[in-house]
Amino acid sequence: MVDESKYAATLEEEMRAARIANVELTADERGAIERLLDGGSCVDVDALLREMGEAAFSSESGAFSAFVARNHQRIYVAAADSDDVSKLLFLGYKMGISRGDAACMNGLGALYYMGDLVEQDYAKAAELYEMAMNHGCYQSIINLGYIWEYGRTGERDYQKAYQYYALAAALADSSEAAYKLGDMYSRGKFVERDMAKAYQLWSRSLDLAEDIVEIAQPAIRIAQLLLSEDCESAGAKRDPMRVLQLFQQAEIGLRIDIDNGQTYYRKRLEEAIEGQEKARAIIDGQVIDGPTF
Repeated sequence: MVDESKYAATLEEEMRAARIANVELTADERGAIERLLDGGSCVDVDALLREMGEAAFSSESGAFSAFVARNHQRIYVAAADSDDVSKLLFLGYKMGISRGDAACMNGLGALYYMGDLVEQDYAKAAELYEMAMNHGCYQSIINLGYIWEYGRTGERDYQKAYQYYALAAALADSSEAAYKLGDMYSRGKFVERDMAKAYQLWSRSLDLAEDIVEIAQPAIRIAQLLLSEDCESAGAKRDPMRVLQLFQQAEIGLRIDIDNGQTYYRKRLEEAIEGQEKARAIIDGQVIDGPTF
């Protein structure tokens, strides 16, 4: 079980570290971290329902999906206490889909994929992702990669997963598509294992990341690589200070993801915190298991 008190106790320290590392946090990201420190947040459900209703019935194209994107955290916090929020979210997506909104197709697919606000149904998720892809949603292409990589609708198909990630990376400068391709090379799935290519793709993903949340995934992958026996073969430079910085950045982004309802990142958050301890031990000259710098 995750020890939330431990994370809260170290959060202010990591925020300071982020500023030292010149990490720019948006107002929403800072707000999310402050809510973690405060022990939660209070959402006016009635006001949120009114705003969601206005967005759902708006004549403006893409109004509802845009509202959800801006208010994702509020919606998920409120949905934990109110079924009405979940129902209106589902209805708003359905209305958006009827108007051809690809983001709503992808959003509803994600609801079915996650199964936290609606009954989990990977087949429906895949169908909606396909629909969204055909309407021009790049994110749904990546999401289809997850469907096949993890065999959500049957057997795993790493070839299809690779093809979807590669297609997404070719169509847009996607940080997520880049690190998922890196994962395929690091694990030798469909392609031959090649840590040099994995490192290049993770580095590309880090360069493309637009905020601290996007930074988290490539950051933790690169940091773990730099602590592993694959470091030299990947052509990476051993740098304990960089390792510490990357793990710190990953922790902040993962905390925000978890605060936004992506609780499946808790284990990865533990890894980021443990990685910082290893990096500090190396910097302090202590002996630990694993490669030395």
